Amino acid sequence: MKKTLIISIFFVFLMSCGPKQMEPVTVAPQKEVPVAEEPRSATGPVEISDDTQGLVVFLSGDVFLNREGSEEYLNIGDSVTQSDVIKTAEDGYCEIQLGDIAVIRMNANSILQIQTLIKGSEGRRMGVDLESGTVLCKVKKLLDDDSFQVKTNTVVCGVRGTQFSVSAEQDADTLLAVKEGAVAVTPRSLDKVSELAVEEKALAPIAAKIKEVAVVVSASEELTVQQDTFKDTEELAKIVEAVVLKVEEKKKAEAIFKEEETDSGKEELAILLEEVRNEVAVILVSLEADPEAVAPGLLDIKEISQEAAEVLKTTDTMEVIAIPVAAAVEKEKVPVLYRIRISASPAEALITQNGNVLSSGTFEKLYTQGSELNMEVSLEGYESQPLNMIVDEMNSGDFSIILEEIAEEEIAEEEPVAQAEVEPVLTAAPVEAPAGAAILNVTVSVKPGDAELKINGSPVSGSWKSEETEGTVIMVEASRRGYESVKKQLTLDASTVNHVIRLAPKPIEASSNLGISSPVGVLLNKGNLYLTADSKGVLTAFDLNGKVLWKYSSANSPNANSSPVEHQGKVYFSGGSELVVLNRDTGAVINNVSLPEERSHIYGRRVVPAGDHLYLPANGELVLIDSDGGDISSIPIGSGSSMSPAIWAGKAVIADKKGALLVIDPSDGSVLSSVPTSAVQAVAQSPAIFGDKAVFCSRKGIVAAVDLNNGTVLWERELGRTVFADVIVSDEGCYVYSTKKEVFALSWISGEDLFAPLKDITSVPGYDRGQLVVTDKAGSLKLINAGSGAVVRQMNLKDSFTARPIVRDGIIVGVGSGGQFYRINMEGMVK
Repeated sequence: MKKTLIISIFFVFLMSCGPKQMEPVTVAPQKEVPVAEEPRSATGPVEISDDTQGLVVFLSGDVFLNREGSEEYLNIGDSVTQSDVIKTAEDGYCEIQLGDIAVIRMNANSILQIQTLIKGSEGRRMGVDLESGTVLCKVKKLLDDDSFQVKTNTVVCGVRGTQFSVSAEQDADTLLAVKEGAVAVTPRSLDKVSELAVEEKALAPIAAKIKEVAVVVSASEELTVQQDTFKDTEELAKIVEAVVLKVEEKKKAEAIFKEEETDSGKEELAILLEEVRNEVAVILVSLEADPEAVAPGLLDIKEISQEAAEVLKTTDTMEVIAIPVAAAVEKEKVPVLYRIRISASPAEALITQNGNVLSSGTFEKLYTQGSELNMEVSLEGYESQPLNMIVDEMNSGDFSIILEEIAEEEIAEEEPVAQAEVEPVLTAAPVEAPAGAAILNVTVSVKPGDAELKINGSPVSGSWKSEETEGTVIMVEASRRGYESVKKQLTLDASTVNHVIRLAPKPIEASSNLGISSPVGVLLNKGNLYLTADSKGVLTAFDLNGKVLWKYSSANSPNANSSPVEHQGKVYFSGGSELVVLNRDTGAVINNVSLPEERSHIYGRRVVPAGDHLYLPANGELVLIDSDGGDISSIPIGSGSSMSPAIWAGKAVIADKKGALLVIDPSDGSVLSSVPTSAVQAVAQSPAIFGDKAVFCSRKGIVAAVDLNNGTVLWERELGRTVFADVIVSDEGCYVYSTKKEVFALSWISGEDLFAPLKDITSVPGYDRGQLVVTDKAGSLKLINAGSGAVVRQMNLKDSFTARPIVRDGIIVGVGSGGQFYRINMEGMVK
């Protein structure tokens, strides 16, 4: 059976009206919404420039913008303009306001180009070119000179005489469905003449005739257009192409005549004009004689299907905002927009508005000031939470909603579900086919090719090939980390003999809000326990699924860069005020030690485990403490130090304030070697040890690499940046993170750049198997080749890590700026 790619476009046409006036709505929630401890901060209005042509007002998942050959992530509030190409990934959706007349919604796996955004004396003209996928359009009632259109390579669907087109890829059909209003359908091959008719009045009769005879799909109707539907238009299209060429020749002649104004030029222009009129007359006669060239009789308009009508319900949540387009607009007429972003936990929770599902997990959209929102976050087995508001400066910004699980006894009291309403459970037992059915050679495969495939519950290596009777039902399961699993029954017939299951990427395996402010420093991991410290000095322990295990509020607030340290089942956290020792598994306090100024740890200075004891660095000494934080002994450092020590071959390694790298024997405190460098006044960080080499950086950005065996300086490099964080070291090189949010990649051999510095990076990078893991200010998560700086994979996280993430075996564990936990599988990220 021939496979068909259905690409749909839906239109709703509305009467233009002024904003609805209403009093603020205050609806008491069923239960107080649990939110993060950090108070939500309101955001100001989104700025709209007078020449904004298109505006991204809703976005979910990964959406990309290609402008002049450069591709980047699209974000909420971004402007789009003519010739921009927009692509939604398998999890991507977005809504774009086009001027002041329409809003379009691109569903997943769609590609379109912004084709026309014009506002002038000839009216408002808006248009997009849909290459593939699904787009829903909501358009206000247009004035006589206005137009809105969607084009592709086969058909044109238009309103008020303008072409509107929807196209499929090769060997695919196109579905047009209309909820309200009417849409005219014409072949794309005749489109050029209608475009030119806007300026070339001689062509206006052809455009008018095409409009007159076009097929019209009205409200609650749908139309399927096949690839060969307009094959009889080819002859007419050739005539149209000839007149278009003639018009373009005439326009060139007009330009020359304006400059020269010669008699010969005037005569040539008159001849061309007459030829155009003759060609137009021929086309009009052809259209009169054969209107089916534009409107084939085989087009079968049907009542809208239930599936299409269901998709069209999404338009109820779409709002046409009056965005000015490329024209001076009085400031008071520009709409005031505010951003609403909802982060729900668990990530599977549904976010709905007036009963319509908007998204799951996260939702972000721009709303006009005064909009009334009646929203709800819900998930089966959890207490639903309403979110009702009138949008304004105070009711905008980020909302973090954590659903509370319903207790088992509450669930038990619910009404039992009638047996008839329970969906049948899919089983692995095959269904036998009727006797006498055909024998089929069946192949079932999965992409990516290394995904796990099961047929009737049994694992299959590679693809599954078998001779089966037509009508047999098999159970197919496919799964892979980083991708959405598939489990379905497959009835074998001629259309399924070569069945390919394509798994959709799902990089975020788990996400929840930890209820903390922005994390700082680095994350800590021990077994299944993860620890972070936030900017208020709060320690939070959580598991690999983002479940909070315990919290402790220390006296180290504010916390600029201090991170927890784990040793033998205990957690140590030091800062500007105290050293606290906690039980790792329970968070119970074992000891609090007040830190005087000479021992205080700011900017990330910390205790360092050494055997059964720990070093507590102080300004003029290294203090050896026991596992409960009590003093044992101390080792003086003559010139003092503001660093944390490192351990190499059982020795303590630390740089003094004069830049000398010291190797100290802890048994007697003697200095075994002192290597002078230019890296004076290194602060907080610990020397990074890689084999027998050590790398550290001064406060003013001088990086020094030292051979610990020989006691020699390998190289020095001046960056001119303030550095507090440990240098990250790997086989490929050394990576220095500055307070300017830059990552410098330096060669082990010379200290020269491996590649240009990475800009706008929000934390010390993670590292795994030759790749740096970073997030930037724009909310992009990227895997960077540690040797070349090339982007290997990326995704639009819409969040940024502010503490160094844990990265191991292809799994990223990080916490965003608002305390949102993420477990991400690299394999699901876009290459």
